[in-house]
Amino acid sequence: MATTTLLANGGNDRLVVTTICSHLIFFHEAGFEYRTERKQRTPFAWWDPATWRGFRWKRSDDAAQPRDIKCTFNQDTDPSAFGATPQSSPGFLKLSCEHLSLRRHCVWVVAGGPMSPRPASAVGDDVSRVQDVVLQFTYDGQAWTLRHSTGGASAALPAQ
Repeated sequence: MATTTLLANGGNDRLVVTTICSHLIFFHEAGFEYRTERKQRTPFAWWDPATWRGFRWKRSDDAAQPRDIKCTFNQDTDPSAFGATPQSSPGFLKLSCEHLSLRRHCVWVVAGGPMSPRPASAVGDDVSRVQDVVLQFTYDGQAWTLRHSTGGASAALPAQ
């Protein structure tokens, strides 16, 4: 995963963006997620280390939001071709597609039935084929590019 944290509004708002490109034996996931947070002042309490800075980050829709978000897989393929779906809550957005493959032959052996052929994928492409995730967005007036490839992740770079 490639992750970056960007500040806006004089350091009072922040954006934490992460690309997702996970390939495990039985589970594959690709996409991105971000959360927007705003500083919330907290009174100092010497027994609570979380208050020592004088503030906490709290998820917020009121904080500066990223704009013009464009995510592509494998060099300009739209994530919807892989069945990507969004999930959102206040101050949070995740767009990802995932695939969990079970060891079907074990299930059929236990059930006592013959092995059936592997079913066709319900979506266009199989997410296990995603090798490159590129996320482009604008935050606080600056264009950024965050790239994650199977060979390694890179930090957010100002777009050129």
